[in-house]
Amino acid sequence: MEAVRNKVVIDTDILVDMLRGVEKAVKFIAELESKGFVLLTTVINAYELYYGAYKSKKRPQNLKAVRRLLERMAILKMDRKSAEKAGRIQAELESEGWPIGVRDIMIGAIAITRDYALATRNVEHLQKVKDLSLIVAP
Repeated sequence: MEAVRNKVVIDTDILVDMLRGVEKAVKFIAELESKGFVLLTTVINAYELYYGAYKSKKRPQNLKAVRRLLERMAILKMDRKSAEKAGRIQAELESEGWPIGVRDIMIGAIAITRDYALATRNVEHLQKVKDLSLIVAP
């Protein structure tokens, strides 16, 4: 699936793999960049990265790596429109018996309201979010 307007929101699972130097993630990101995609992430993903770094045993090193990675991309904020969309998504999924994590819903809503695709490996949960364009990472 192609990203709308050549902008792709990168999910936490891929960002963590990039920080760890996982070759398939590094290649995937390089491929997106070579195709002209603008890489973005959300404030929720940034929070998840900082949380992981702060609870790690190598805190200073991991914080530095997170900061360096996040400097490479714009960080999308949650606004009124994406907050409303997230609330609607969560209510609909719960009524259908498909509750998923609030952070995943917020990330998806931020991408949807901006008409951007989300690159992730977390397909099992996120494929249930209507109108979310997914790019499945290896």
